[in-house]
Amino acid sequence: MKKKTPSIEDFELGWKPHKQEIIKVQKQFNKPVLFTEFGYRSVDYSGRKPWESNRVEGSVNLQAQTNGLQAIHNQFWKEDWFAGGFIWKWFHSHDRVGGKENNRFTPQNKPAEELIRKLYQQ
Repeated sequence: MKKKTPSIEDFELGWKPHKQEIIKVQKQFNKPVLFTEFGYRSVDYSGRKPWESNRVEGSVNLQAQTNGLQAIHNQFWKEDWFAGGFIWKWFHSHDRVGGKENNRFTPQNKPAEELIRKLYQQ
């Protein structure tokens, strides 16, 4: 994904081929699917190689992280085969992590945390 701030729709399009593969495997084994970790960094171009955690440079982009998490929710949470997942990365020392100047994976003390609270209280 080449956008600095991918939209929710951009992230959903990016998930499309992966979701089809997940569905294929899920049907083959007829088991629920659990994401052992999921999330996006709050950094520009967070949709480009989102698994790369060693990239520390880049501007903070809180909207990109929020859009990515919303897209994951939109694509998976209503599927009857989806068992849920664990947000990466959540720290015990809540008051000392994350924040609006942090471009790492944690959603803590960022707008993404508010989104998560809203989405999963339903």
